[in-house]
Amino acid sequence: MMRTGKTPALRVIIRSEMIGQPIIDRARVELPFPIVFETIDSLESLRRVVQQPESYDVYHQWHTVDLMWTARAIQPIELSRLGNGNAVLARARRPLGNYPFAGIFVQPDGRLGSAHSSHVAIMPVAQGVDCFGYNPALREKIGDDEPESWGWLLDSRLRGRVALLADPVLGMIEAALATEAAEGLRYNNVANLSIDEIDMVVDGLILRKKKGHFKGFWSNSDESVRLARRGGVLIQSMFGPTVQRLRREGIPLRIASAIEGGRGWHTDLCISRDTKGERLDAAYAYLDWWLSGFPGAAVSRQGYYSILPETARGYLSIDEWDYWYGGKPASQTLLDGDAQPTIREGDVRDGGSYYERMAGVRVWNAFMDEHTYLTHRWQEFLSA
Repeated sequence: MMRTGKTPALRVIIRSEMIGQPIIDRARVELPFPIVFETIDSLESLRRVVQQPESYDVYHQWHTVDLMWTARAIQPIELSRLGNGNAVLARARRPLGNYPFAGIFVQPDGRLGSAHSSHVAIMPVAQGVDCFGYNPALREKIGDDEPESWGWLLDSRLRGRVALLADPVLGMIEAALATEAAEGLRYNNVANLSIDEIDMVVDGLILRKKKGHFKGFWSNSDESVRLARRGGVLIQSMFGPTVQRLRREGIPLRIASAIEGGRGWHTDLCISRDTKGERLDAAYAYLDWWLSGFPGAAVSRQGYYSILPETARGYLSIDEWDYWYGGKPASQTLLDGDAQPTIREGDVRDGGSYYERMAGVRVWNAFMDEHTYLTHRWQEFLSA
């Protein structure tokens, strides 16, 4: 990497539930350039990326590639510039969890598609499947034998004990899954609802909210933890790091394996269209570092999966690999993503192995065609 005078800092926009302090600290030690991390846990990050591409270099994105690419806010990523570029292509040819590679390759006409090419719009680095978490005390209201279901989020027996994601994209998908289960419906595509389907979901949510069904809404892990600590919330959608924080505090918690399937997701890195020169070199180095092993192992301890498990495995002990990926009981106390001894000997990961959990995905995070309308109606629900 060529250097001319003072090395400019790489500017990276992150989300707190994805990038823990161990990853930040390690990146600053192992990468030979300064890095400025900016945490934005809201849709404000997407606004920045689209409207101010000059204000950042790398963005950890979740489900907005089509919008960013159409807005020409990001630039193609050349796989040959990545030491693990061939490994990424090999991974894209494997069927399990293949969705992260669908529609991200730059085609000859400049559009995005799934046919493999030498450039991608985003670089997948991690994936996983989320479902809701609940306090076992919930069974006193639901019963011991009833199978775990997204419909519990709307179940009148749990009125006043439910919390939801405030994010309109993820929140709408989970609310649609819950509406399907509660009302005995089946939408054509939960990840891309029509206007009528959006209305059906939101109208039902508003009706329940006015009856006091929801205890609260959360935008980040801190808010989710606070809702669980209060003792009033028995069930809420939940991210991996939140689960571990609550368990460290001794709060009983189970992560459901809903009979309808989970909400799959992947997180990716993209590069601003305005990043050039030394900063562009640094951006490629940062992407390659994410594929090199340590970051993948770190997110695995948060409850996620590396997009290249084979590189992450070299940074996980045999016991860690067996627990996080193999679905086996922990053979000893294990550290979580914050390097705290949270996993006790004998604990088994909710949902089983990597293959079992990813095979249980019902729907993947997506930016719906009617996103503008969805956002308007979701805000109407939150304000009701």
